[in-house]
Amino acid sequence: MKRIRIIIALGVVTVLAVGAAVVAWNTAGDGAVATAKGPGPTVPRAEVEERAANDFSYPDDEPDAVTCPGDLPAKKGAVVRCTAVFGKKSKTMEVSADKIEGDQVTLGFGLLNQG
Repeated sequence: MKRIRIIIALGVVTVLAVGAAVVAWNTAGDGAVATAKGPGPTVPRAEVEERAANDFSYPDDEPDAVTCPGDLPAKKGAVVRCTAVFGKKSKTMEVSADKIEGDQVTLGFGLLNQG
């Protein structure tokens, strides 16, 4: 539990440096794995949305739906900002390409508090 708090704290410090605060970061397991396709390659928008909705775990809640503006490039560190809906509230969710192995992309998820 102490290690998870340190990881979350480091994530908050990193994001604060670019002007947004992380309010929750998915820390369960190694993240979701998606398959990159096509030229580029990219993880298709529909798969990013599905993985984010199914694999992101918010304390005592999961998003009802996630919508993203486009595909996620299959490059380590690439990020797409999506909208996650929790009941009647919408929150900005970052989906990142954390690890690339062939066409397999490990995704990371974080909710942002824009300030």
